[in-house]
Amino acid sequence: MLFGVILATPGYLFLSNFAVFEPFLFPLHYLQGNVRHVSKHIIVGPYPDYGLLANLHKRGVKIIISLLDPRLIYENSLIHREDLLAQQLGIKEYNFPMNSGQPPSSPLNAAALHDIEKIIAINPRTTVYIHCYLGKHRVGDVVTMLDSEPGHAALGALASTHHS
Repeated sequence: MLFGVILATPGYLFLSNFAVFEPFLFPLHYLQGNVRHVSKHIIVGPYPDYGLLANLHKRGVKIIISLLDPRLIYENSLIHREDLLAQQLGIKEYNFPMNSGQPPSSPLNAAALHDIEKIIAINPRTTVYIHCYLGKHRVGDVVTMLDSEPGHAALGALASTHHS
């Protein structure tokens, strides 16, 4: 038992401090999706480092919606770093965890999608950035959901024409 704890400790320390190491993990960055507009006021993409957050702030982003799951030790580390960076820039942040291994209809993901819809509905003219880590899977579920809503029907067409 003690041997297992000793072997697991470096992995735990790495994962619990993932935000410190993440900027240096270049291969992961090549897997990330692009930052893109899916409507006039909704931008989606990957986890934002400080440079991306500053750029989004200049582009008028006032709200960030993170889909990272704080129950995952490495994502919890990223959430804490993002909280500090967003606070420095005066960007309001929400965290609605989603699990990319579950369908959008799962209880966790359905609750997150519902909360995201509410935030967008009460802030219709506020530019929002929605992200997961890679900016592909969980974000894709959100874009699909928004595209299927009557008030957001134009998202699909905009997503294919607006890339940044």
